[in-house]
Amino acid sequence: MDNNYSQKIENLKIRRYDEALKESVLSEAFHNSSYSDCIKYTFESMLEIDPSYAYKVYAVSRRIHEKIAKELKRRGFYVDYRYQGELRTYSNIVLYGDVEIIVITKDIADKPHKEIQTLAMELMDILQGDLSFKSLQYSDGTRIRITALKPTCEISILPSVWVDSAAYKKTKNEIYRGIAEFDFKHKKVKKYLPFLNIARINAKDQKVGGNLKNISRLLKTLRTDSEDGIDLEDSEINAIVYSLSDAALRTDPKYLLTLLPKTEEKLNDICTSTSSFDGLLSPSEKDHVFEGSLDKKAAVGKLKNTLNRLIKDLETDLAKMNLTMDSEITYTAESSS
Repeated sequence: MDNNYSQKIENLKIRRYDEALKESVLSEAFHNSSYSDCIKYTFESMLEIDPSYAYKVYAVSRRIHEKIAKELKRRGFYVDYRYQGELRTYSNIVLYGDVEIIVITKDIADKPHKEIQTLAMELMDILQGDLSFKSLQYSDGTRIRITALKPTCEISILPSVWVDSAAYKKTKNEIYRGIAEFDFKHKKVKKYLPFLNIARINAKDQKVGGNLKNISRLLKTLRTDSEDGIDLEDSEINAIVYSLSDAALRTDPKYLLTLLPKTEEKLNDICTSTSSFDGLLSPSEKDHVFEGSLDKKAAVGKLKNTLNRLIKDLETDLAKMNLTMDSEITYTAESSS
């Protein structure tokens, strides 16, 4: 059953497992309040994970970065390195959240896709046989995916090319600098502004009191735990939540549940309106998120239905406490029913 909240909480515990402490890291409210599993699951899913865990992942990624940088330089490759991924916005739902090392070619030849193919093969050659990896694969034809150990975390490496926007050429501010990534499996090229996306997500989240990321984490959690197979990337979910107005995302922490119906309304609009679906922009407002891909519209619909089921279950549990989605609800260690 998709509404088996005891199982969903077990899933959450697995994602929040601290390998050093050998226990799951959850809030005091989770352990001490007497709310139902559904209510706990909802609030716990929205909470930010302690940034100290991100530092451990960055330490692993830095070691990988230094290894490939040293060897690529020895082999005559001149590239730049940057980072993206959920840890750059702290909207991750896994304790040891994901980060991506972008390896960016400086000099673009007439056939950049050939350069990227060569770069990807060189990176795979450098990384093969590293005993600190649980797995290493380049199966999607876009990025190299690593499962590293101590701690167990997901790190990806994206071979790419710089794309200098008009704003970057004018200001030389790297926030406006773009990249192109190549999907060799589907023969596609994606150009976007990763650093502007990150900056705008962080800025808007601060304006709305952290609620952009609260809802983003919840939707990513629902996607991950759903039995329906919701094929939406983290960046696509971030873009959906970013498209909500500031007013729709602003609320007191005691009224977080009031954000859920507004989010469901946004998801419904995107999956039922062709103009809203095709017109959804990334936070940079420079590229369309879905580009008319019908399978993504179905995925948004699945996410909307999953959120709808959660809202109905919350309403049922809250009614037993003479509360509604609009009621003041405090999720702290002293919370009780």
